[in-house]
Amino acid sequence: MALLGSQPTRALSLAEITRELAISRATGHAILTTLAAHHWVVRDIATAAYSWGPGVATLAKPAGDRVFHGILQQLAESTAAQAFLARREGNAIVVVDSAGESASGMRIHRGLRMPLVAPFGRDYIAGSPLTAQRAWLEGIGKPSTALHRRITTVLSEIRDRGYTVERLSREYLQVYTALRALRGDGGPDAITARLAQAFADLTVIDVLDAELIEDGTHSIATISAPIFDEDGVVAMSISAAPFTDLSAAEVLRLSEQVCSAARRIDPQIASPTN
Repeated sequence: MALLGSQPTRALSLAEITRELAISRATGHAILTTLAAHHWVVRDIATAAYSWGPGVATLAKPAGDRVFHGILQQLAESTAAQAFLARREGNAIVVVDSAGESASGMRIHRGLRMPLVAPFGRDYIAGSPLTAQRAWLEGIGKPSTALHRRITTVLSEIRDRGYTVERLSREYLQVYTALRALRGDGGPDAITARLAQAFADLTVIDVLDAELIEDGTHSIATISAPIFDEDGVVAMSISAAPFTDLSAAEVLRLSEQVCSAARRIDPQIASPTN
């Protein structure tokens, strides 16, 4: 793999590979056959030469995501809560790494796929053009006037303050459990759209600043902040998941810690060679 990776645009013959690695032709053939079966190398039928395969990309993803595990671990330790990292993959948001535990014992599981449809993924959508926001919201059908007004206000606050708050409620736990059970590709379909719509209709989305000041304590599932790529597009997000009641001051302090962790990752996403 290292040999092929050193010349990713070139296809090498079996003879070239075995000569370069100083192995027998039979051994080289056996290894390459196995790699080809897993799509880690591709054999050109016309020339019988080998090159990198599409499976290499899937091998690289976990290692790339784990680059930020140290930041996750520090966030988890400083907040005494689970911290997790998610990445946008098409029309889904996928949890790719996590660290720490919440005192409640509840947690967000690695591999969870959330559909990028309202009200999920607000941190990914808040800074998008209005057309993208409209398509995201209409993914659950025609929203009620009240829901449209609420979402519009929430997205505006997220743009200003830089984070989202997910309330901990019975409906949240039910939807989360259902999404875990559905598995699949996590993209919007009829079932996930119905779940998202029910969740949006039955709960109060996010916590506005005015609500944070007015009330004494808040049941909080997660607080998330966006992570931007070199084009200023949200590619990932980092979250703390306390799954407990927090005071207004505790919510604000936790949000600052999450946003600080996100800003530490931003430059590494924008300039991965740094």
